[in-house]
Amino acid sequence: MKFAVTLGNVGRTIECRADQTILSAAVGAGIDYPYACASGNCATCISDLKAGDVDLLPYGDGALSAQLRSQGKTLACRARPRSDVEIVWLGRPRA
Repeated sequence: MKFAVTLGNVGRTIECRADQTILSAAVGAGIDYPYACASGNCATCISDLKAGDVDLLPYGDGALSAQLRSQGKTLACRARPRSDVEIVWLGRPRA
């Protein structure tokens, strides 16, 4: 199954498989999404989930606290879409 992921920072919508992370789909589509570890520990890819639902792969609590998650934040490197998604990253693209 595939879902549409709209990346607010660049005004593009990409396709993301249900078994793929949003970060992986974005990088594969040539988007300069900010990330460092890609394993859920650094929070470089922290993003605001504006719409839609995601499942999160395991991640470090230091990267995404329960409070941040309750405020709609997610980690693109650990987030797999469960519906069409609109997301905005909070960090800067890699230099």
